[in-house]
Amino acid sequence: MHRRAALTGLAAAVAMTMPAYAGEPLRLSPSSDWHINYADDSCRLARSFGTGDEEVVLVLDRFQPGPKVGMTLTGQPVKVRSETRRITLRFGPNDPAFEKGFTTGSLDNGNAALIVDGNLWITGYDPARAARENEGKSLKQPDIDPALYAAIRFLELRIVGKQAIHLETGSMMAAEQALAACTDDLLRGWKIDVTAHQNLSRRATPVGEPEQWLNNSDYPPEMRARGYQGLVHFRLIVDAAGKPASCHIQQSTRPVEFDEAVCNGIMRRAEFEPALDAMGKPVASYYLNRVRFRM
Repeated sequence: MHRRAALTGLAAAVAMTMPAYAGEPLRLSPSSDWHINYADDSCRLARSFGTGDEEVVLVLDRFQPGPKVGMTLTGQPVKVRSETRRITLRFGPNDPAFEKGFTTGSLDNGNAALIVDGNLWITGYDPARAARENEGKSLKQPDIDPALYAAIRFLELRIVGKQAIHLETGSMMAAEQALAACTDDLLRGWKIDVTAHQNLSRRATPVGEPEQWLNNSDYPPEMRARGYQGLVHFRLIVDAAGKPASCHIQQSTRPVEFDEAVCNGIMRRAEFEPALDAMGKPVASYYLNRVRFRM
């Protein structure tokens, strides 16, 4: 039996043609305002749509500046029994549909939770760029035309075997502005120069392959013996000399032994070309990635 710790890039969506579904979608209007939570390592934006048994909560998480977000949906309309774990999403009316995988769970109150795999664009989805990121390429985050956020009117959700859902979001401009302000605040909390990072000529770039930072010996022995697997999202603060200054866990499936193994191994082995500001001067920056422990 082979056991390994795999360092991978973020999963990306795949553009596709919207499949045909019978019946009218469930159309849900907002039943709350947007609520934003400023955490130490992330920004979370949430809003409820519909009421009672039809209520769906849309949660968007962002872990660094840029257009991509993580998405979680909760509520009975997104409760899934099918073994097919694929969802088709579309921010309409102008953006194309794209397909993503997802995992399921439940909240403390018993409501179903659907967690979309990887990160996604609210708007401005680029299939070619997504394919490169899916290969583990680290790319500069693109600037998205604000008019694209303003033009959004709904989020369409299609899950195999379920009634389609339209969340009547209206313009996503204010939501995007709230997330952007929050991520700027994140950088300040990490002691990163926000202005310099808006015009970097080079991001903090790994020397060699990040996949070599961890190996089989880093798999926690107790977790291996118990057959546990894990997924750990981490952030490194990289100083102006290209050295990792600190390691922080942003998300994790736990147990904590996986978190400790990630930071211990990466802090020993990771090396970087430092980030450069617009004038080519090295500056402190950050680096995000994830590690999957699997057997």
